[in-house]
Amino acid sequence: MRRLILWALSILSSVANLIAAPFSFSFDETTGEATLLSADKSLSKAVVVPDSVENGGRYFAVTKLAKQAFAKCGKIESVKLPSKLKHIGPTAFGDCGKLKHIVIPEGVETIPHHCFYLCSALETVTLPSSLKIIDHDAFIACKSLQSITIPNKVRQIKSWAFGENLALKTVVFESGNSSLTIGDHAFDKSGLQTLTIPSFVDSLGEYVFNRCHGLKAVVVEAKFDTLPKMTFHECESMTEISLKGEMKSIAYGAFSDCRSLSTITLPTTLTQIGINAFDGCKSLTYINLQELTSLQSIGEASFSGCEKIERIVLPDGIRKIEDGTFMSCHSLIEITGENVESEAEFSFYDCPKLKTKKFAK
Repeated sequence: MRRLILWALSILSSVANLIAAPFSFSFDETTGEATLLSADKSLSKAVVVPDSVENGGRYFAVTKLAKQAFAKCGKIESVKLPSKLKHIGPTAFGDCGKLKHIVIPEGVETIPHHCFYLCSALETVTLPSSLKIIDHDAFIACKSLQSITIPNKVRQIKSWAFGENLALKTVVFESGNSSLTIGDHAFDKSGLQTLTIPSFVDSLGEYVFNRCHGLKAVVVEAKFDTLPKMTFHECESMTEISLKGEMKSIAYGAFSDCRSLSTITLPTTLTQIGINAFDGCKSLTYINLQELTSLQSIGEASFSGCEKIERIVLPDGIRKIEDGTFMSCHSLIEITGENVESEAEFSFYDCPKLKTKKFAK
């Protein structure tokens, strides 16, 4: 009987270690590592995850957070993560509506998808120098996050990673990076006010800075074959942009509805301006088209609705003006294109002040 009781107590002790309140763990006997499976939903304010946990007389380093480990822990405000953490599962902190501060420890290489989804109170995040990937939707709808520094080993910021971060005024890309790609909508509808895209950014997805309504000034140091579709669409406060890197084409709607943009100097390497590229740039008064000696085509409605442009000089490579290219340019008085041979029916529709066309035909 005594042996039976001792055996039962041993089993109960083992179970107690598996569910070491307020956390539950699994253990890997081979590696000596533990995974935090879940946290008690009643946890509140400052939470500390232990560096190691005891199970069966042996201590296991806590190196992993499982999928949804802290999801919907609606009362926690900060979490101190274990120093040997290597892996964080998807949605680990999803919908932690009161979480304000968190430091991701060194050793973590990926912030997984939806990791901090709907953490609407999150104000500060410190990312480790070991980080390589910020997965899609990782910080989406973190409406209180004010700034973020991207470490220089990060190679990918995936789609919607910081989308709908309305308070995010500043993003800093640490120098010393060698290669970084930024995915579709990565900062869509964020609160950015100023932005520098450094030279080590290899590629941008589409709509990356779409609807950043507070974005005022942009410097693009990176070289792109194509500035992608709708990159800065509806950045309605943007007054200035400096395109320092080489560029061959501007895709559909890249600057459309940038209503405050008054002047822009395009790279002389440009060969193509896409459809609707500057459509709705109502304040645009100057663009250096005449200096673009490599430019071969300007797409339909590229400058439609640019109401303040008065004079345009086209480079020699432009031979045709497409439909609606300068439609509703209400202040346009004169356009010169020495090699222009044809224009479409509605190229200059609703241009009431246009009196002079100096074309080859």
